[in-house]
Amino acid sequence: VCNSTQNPCPEEDYDKCTFTGFWSAISAVNDGEIPLSFSVNRADFVDNAYGVRTTNMNNASVLFSNFEVGNYNGCGTGIYTDFVTGFAFEENEFAKYTQGPQANYFGICINNSEAVNDIYRNSFNGLSYANHSDGKNWDNSNYEFGLEYLCNTNTNNYADFYVADYIPGVSNSGIQQSQGSQELMAGNSFSLSNVTWHFYNGGEYKVDYYTDQTNTPLTPELRYQVNLEVSNIENTCPSHYGGSGVLLSLSPQQKTDAEQVYYYSLNDYNNTKALYDSYIDGGNTQSELLDIQTAQPSDMWALRAQLLGNSPHLSLEVLKEAADKTDVFPESALFDILAANPDELKKDTLISYLENKEEPLPDYMISLLQQLASGITYKTALQKQMADYKHTYTRAANDIIRSILNDTIMDYTELRNWLDNVGGITSDRQIISSYLSQGNFTDAFTIANMLPTLYELKGNDSIEHLYYMDMLNLYQTLNQQGRNTHQLDSTEKADIVYIANNSTGIASKQAKSILEAVYNEYCNTCPNVDGTNGYKTTSVVNPNLLGTYLGLDVNVKPNPAREWTSFEYSLTEQENTGVIEIRNASGTVVDVLKLSANKGQILWDTRNFPAGLYVYTIRCSGYSKSAKLVISK
Repeated sequence: VCNSTQNPCPEEDYDKCTFTGFWSAISAVNDGEIPLSFSVNRADFVDNAYGVRTTNMNNASVLFSNFEVGNYNGCGTGIYTDFVTGFAFEENEFAKYTQGPQANYFGICINNSEAVNDIYRNSFNGLSYANHSDGKNWDNSNYEFGLEYLCNTNTNNYADFYVADYIPGVSNSGIQQSQGSQELMAGNSFSLSNVTWHFYNGGEYKVDYYTDQTNTPLTPELRYQVNLEVSNIENTCPSHYGGSGVLLSLSPQQKTDAEQVYYYSLNDYNNTKALYDSYIDGGNTQSELLDIQTAQPSDMWALRAQLLGNSPHLSLEVLKEAADKTDVFPESALFDILAANPDELKKDTLISYLENKEEPLPDYMISLLQQLASGITYKTALQKQMADYKHTYTRAANDIIRSILNDTIMDYTELRNWLDNVGGITSDRQIISSYLSQGNFTDAFTIANMLPTLYELKGNDSIEHLYYMDMLNLYQTLNQQGRNTHQLDSTEKADIVYIANNSTGIASKQAKSILEAVYNEYCNTCPNVDGTNGYKTTSVVNPNLLGTYLGLDVNVKPNPAREWTSFEYSLTEQENTGVIEIRNASGTVVDVLKLSANKGQILWDTRNFPAGLYVYTIRCSGYSKSAKLVISK
């Protein structure tokens, strides 16, 4: 609640909700029968084992909140999600609760988001794993589109970014293949002390991380399965929701603006995709496959030249087909073709295939191909450009969907239209939920039965779909008999328990949501990590967090600045002296502004400073708070 008539509301005038000492301060679970959402804005979480814990509850927002992460039974997490997408988790601060025991402490855990999402502009201090992800955090089968970490600040963590190890044939793990781009760097900062991993990627494919020289992780030992790429275009990290306040329901003008962003970015995406498709496999994958399948040994040189000519744009499907054509391609010729397509080599899917096929490639060739997987090609650039456009239009669409979900009257037709605009299996499941909530099982089952064909579900994904259909059949039975999940018979309860324990997909989360909400049966959700290696044993105080509680604050306008900018500040209670320290991108102090009042403004002349990224820090009474400033000439 804002206790001021000013708009936007001054930060010090917010009357915040506070959650202290809970196992789960906010719990939001969804069994999939109705599309629902929730919002957390400017709340304080102190010593909770879970600050916000949510399962299958899409399009949620957690903004401008402070988390002093507590612990229960060896585990504590600020925000924990499983099978959740369309979220906005931005501008939150996370730190270990000062009196917490020796244990693992997590900032944000994202599991199985299965679509395009961002973790944006949060700060993490003194945690075991600041950002942790597990499961399938990419869009359908496209590693190029998925979970991206941008503009986050890390200090004194065991691991700043940690992608869990995947187990071939058992479990998935991975995030978007490119973090940042040549057009705009990722903009994250990394811990400088007490850190073991800047970026650990145990996922199914290598990650390309775009950064400038100043934000590059210090040594190769602090990253795993991450290729560093340099971008010369800085990310100024603008606030998405802070400028004009946070509205759950968009005004007509805000909705119009979001629609324009969506359609412009979608058009750019489609144009880029058309160019991309024209290059893939020479513009005709089926023709390329047929040429390989029908080739004779005498065709080797001509087919080799054809495939090299279409490189680096060969698809995984074509490369696997070529790898199996051992009567046409000797190992040296196949190696040349594979080496010319480094984008596909980043995926463990292809490497594993080459290692385990009927006539596997020699180990030394596999090793050389893995080393070549760090290459960046025109195909990479097109993929990343499409990803940037997709993130932009998806964010705009999710803002509209979030507004529809939070409106006083649900417009189901408009909701389904915008979910369809986003696309993907997660959106289709939400559309199915919207039909279930209206008792329209005919349309719900029509879409559900199409999912295996639409998304080419195979193997374990096909099995998981059967569990999902079991849940839909249960909802239909309950609806026909005028019952709900609070009125399950013993057989139905046993079926729910079986799905919860045996499914690893969305059906498991729906079943567990029922067990938790109806029967108070809770599941262990502590991530599987490096044992006790990441334990935090000392009381780590977040100076930003505690200083904010005591009134310390600073904002700068304009930002970006040209010839001048003004710092508006407030010091801690009863203090009238402090400083604002300004550092350049290399970490060198370029100016110090002395403060002589508890609140006020101070002007900074930027004419004599070069264009670039700067970090300003206000210090008072042993507390501090930092943020970024851009000088643009």
